[in-house]
Parts: sequence; C-alpha cells; structure tokens
Amino acid sequence: MTASFILTLMMSFVVIFFVAGMDGFSLASFVYSVFLIALFAGMTFSERKKKGSGVIFRRIFQTVFAVGFCAAFISDLYAERGSMAITSQAMSNAELPFCHIAIPQALLPLLVTKNIIFPARISGHYAAVASMILIWLVCTLILGRGWCSWVCFYGGWEEGFSHVAKKPRIKLLPKNKELRELHFGFFFFIVLASLCQMACAYCEWFCPFKLVTEYSPINSIPSLVATIIFVGLFVGLVVVLPILTKKRTQCSALCPFGAFASLTDRFSAFRMKIDTEKCVGCMKCASVCPFSAIDIKTIQDKKGRPEITCAKCGECVGVCPQKAISYDFKFNKCGCASSAAPKTAFGRVVQDLLYPAQLFRFAAFSFATIMSSGFMIKSLNLVFNLIGGIK
Repeated sequence: MTASFILTLMMSFVVIFFVAGMDGFSLASFVYSVFLIALFAGMTFSERKKKGSGVIFRRIFQTVFAVGFCAAFISDLYAERGSMAITSQAMSNAELPFCHIAIPQALLPLLVTKNIIFPARISGHYAAVASMILIWLVCTLILGRGWCSWVCFYGGWEEGFSHVAKKPRIKLLPKNKELRELHFGFFFFIVLASLCQMACAYCEWFCPFKLVTEYSPINSIPSLVATIIFVGLFVGLVVVLPILTKKRTQCSALCPFGAFASLTDRFSAFRMKIDTEKCVGCMKCASVCPFSAIDIKTIQDKKGRPEITCAKCGECVGVCPQKAISYDFKFNKCGCASSAAPKTAFGRVVQDLLYPAQLFRFAAFSFATIMSSGFMIKSLNLVFNLIGGIK
C-alpha cells in the first residue's frame, strides 16, 4: 500500500510539472491534471487489490486521448487553413505534421536517397521529423510496442469501439497467426511501395485516420478513390470490426508502425512473461488479447511469452485464473523470480517500487501524460469555450 501512495505522489509531481505547470496552471490544465492523477491512482490501487484489474484505466485514458487529440488537431487545421484539406502551399513548404506512422515508410528511402519523402520539416516546426524520431527512439527503448496500447494518438479509437459490446460476435482466435502474417506481409509491401514511389504509400492510400485528421482534397479520380478507401477502412477496421471482434483490428492487421514497433521491441526494457508451469491452457489470455499476440500454438508450445506483436497492454494479466502472466525485465533472461522478500518494511517497499509491472506502468503513463498534455488542454479549452458560448 505504501508503494502505491509513493507512486501516485511521484506521478502527481510529473503531472503538475508537465501538464499544469507548462500551461501556467490554467483551468484546463488543472482539470486534466486531476483527471490524470485520478486515473493513475485508480490504476495503481486497483492493481494492488487484484492483479491486472487496472487495465480499465488504461482503456479510459487512451480512448479520451485519441478523441481529444483529433479534436485539437482538427481545430488547429481550421485555424491555419480553414479546413481539414491539405493545401498545396503546406505541401510545397513541407509544413505537414510528421506522423509516427510515417517513420517506417520514410526510413528506407532516407537511407537510399538521404531525403525525407514526407512533406515535413526536419526541425523548427510543429511535429517536425527530428522531434518525432527522437520520441520514437526513446519510446522504443522504454516501452517498445507498448506505444500502441499506451501512447498512440489514434489507437484509442479502436480501444473504445472494441469495448462497446460485452462479447465478441466474431471470434478471431483461430486466425491469430494468420492475422500476424497478414500484418507483416502488408508492412513489407508498404515499405517497398514507399521506396518505389518515393512517397509514404500508407499515408496516401490506406490510412483510415485521414477521416479524423487531414486529407488530400478530392480533385481527381485517384483522390476520390483514396478517400473512399480511407472512409471504408475507418468504418470497417476502426469501428465495425473492433465492435464485432473486441480486437484492435486495424492495429493488428494494417498499421505499418505497429509491425515496425514489433520488430524493434527487442530493444525495449520490458516484456510480458508466461509462467508455463502455472499455465493450464485455458486460452482466456488468447481470447482477450487485442493484438492477436497469443494463440493456441503459443500456449501448446510453452513458449513462455506472447508472440512478437504483444503491445504490453496487460489485458491478459487480469483474465488468467492461474496468475501465470506478468510483466518482466528483458534482461531477466531466465525468467527467475526475485529473491526472498526483504525482512524490513523499507526493503519491502523498495522491492515493490522496483517490481517490473509497477515500473512499466509508471513509465508508460508518464510518457503518455507528456505526449497528451498539449492536445488535451487545447481540447478542454475548446469544450469550455463551447459551453461558454452556449451560455
């Protein structure tokens, strides 16, 4: 219990500094700070009572963040351009915000041509290339693919829709392996297509989030076709299928950044561990995994960990009746448990604070707090202005 209080206090300092303090302690920053501290406290103390029960607070955060991010982003677009359409001037001046999804598409052309194929500035601009790549590198070392389940600007849309229904109408468990193969196959296609076209192929033709951010104006047959694809993918993969399957289908089958983050996850500090001696093969973990990272073969072959697409969301931890799944450090190669509990109360508190699950949740939530603060404060100001206008 003491460790939970300490972690909540530490997170309060993080929130006050990066959210309230950075915005001059405005009303919006104060409201968002209270929201964040309440979420983290709920997550931490809930996990104390029941392992894995804190995932609901992660779901709430990511869903709210995704909606708030898009609201703030669209507001900025209308303020600058008067619409969500990408202008020729923004393209020619390389003023488009560099999206993290463009990173794996731009890397290979960058190595070959020494040029950035995305129309964004290297530095000195909102969401410049250098700053987004730095954020990706730091996140890779700390969270790995945990970005997708804790920090991603867009993942909250699927996160929210995937929890609308109580039970899945379509069960994808028998197809988890095929979904992963489709995901990586599409990823390599996009990378090669981007190199051949010298343009971000996914962004131009397949990104469903164009519908809630910015899009190319419809002034030709190709742009009309691209728009139809965007709308269809958003409705199908972001709304309908997550409701029917309770899975994050776009993240699991289409997103090139998700596949790329899966490949670079080996450099992160944390992983998920399955204790094969405790596991009884009930497959509950595989059924709830939003990213199709656990399937029948994973359990039958006693691999001791989820598959490569695991995003460390923690959904599997709470449903395991044997408590066989947990967070662990990558450097703990043997998967051994820590030594016997310290004899002193202080030692037990320190051990609790250094527990992998505690450290990962603190790091992930801190990262998400910093990434979300500006967008969420702007969104809250929009809401406050709307309410004031109505009054």
